[in-house]
Amino acid sequence: MSRGSSAGFDRHITIFSPEGRVYQVEYAFRAINSTNLTAVSVKGNDTAVIAVQKRVPDSLIVAESVTSVYQISPTVGCCAIGLIPDAKFQVKRAQSEASNWKYKHGYDMPCELLAKKMADLNQYYTQNAEMRSLGCALIFISYDDEEGPTVYRVDPAGYFRGMKGVSVGVKQVAANSFLEKKIKKKSDLSSSEAIELAIEALQNSLGIDVRAKDLEVVVVSKENHKFTKLNNDQVEHHLNQIANRD
Repeated sequence: MSRGSSAGFDRHITIFSPEGRVYQVEYAFRAINSTNLTAVSVKGNDTAVIAVQKRVPDSLIVAESVTSVYQISPTVGCCAIGLIPDAKFQVKRAQSEASNWKYKHGYDMPCELLAKKMADLNQYYTQNAEMRSLGCALIFISYDDEEGPTVYRVDPAGYFRGMKGVSVGVKQVAANSFLEKKIKKKSDLSSSEAIELAIEALQNSLGIDVRAKDLEVVVVSKENHKFTKLNNDQVEHHLNQIANRD
């Protein structure tokens, strides 16, 4: 338990401090950075993309079994950054919500409604005594025939928003600052430009040149509405394009 101004006020999820803060929710935000990973998502004219670090902690682990990106439905994918058990729970719940919607209504659940549902659940966890806030943040991407590409961010407090570009994780401040500058200059991004901007923002925030095997890049586009993961050769191609441009 923390001492100082928070002493005694972080013992329970429903206790406010004299300053009006709920420390347990703030701790959930700190838990997002526990895995030391960063993810960046960008929305282009006809493409939505997520680029996320891939860190294999042990040489004995099969690299393909380590992932931070998940398919929720055929047209909706997500990236979960934070405590791995909490992330797995969130993903399973999102898949269940999407599946139930498809069963009831006969079509895939829209990304905005799914993000709103997950945000509502997160908010419920912040005020219910027998639960705790989940220490992970989610980024959803999809392609909608009416709205085009969509990107949504959901945090542990129950906040969600549609975004042009967003980052979550330990280096999110630097990545978001980079995205703001780039998108302010040019917001109409082609498919390749959106992918390369996401990778470039991730590289810039980390301060190192990343390799294809250290990245996971997933896209949805007008040509292919399905959640698709780029292979290492495709990622390497975009890395070379960034290097040549610089």
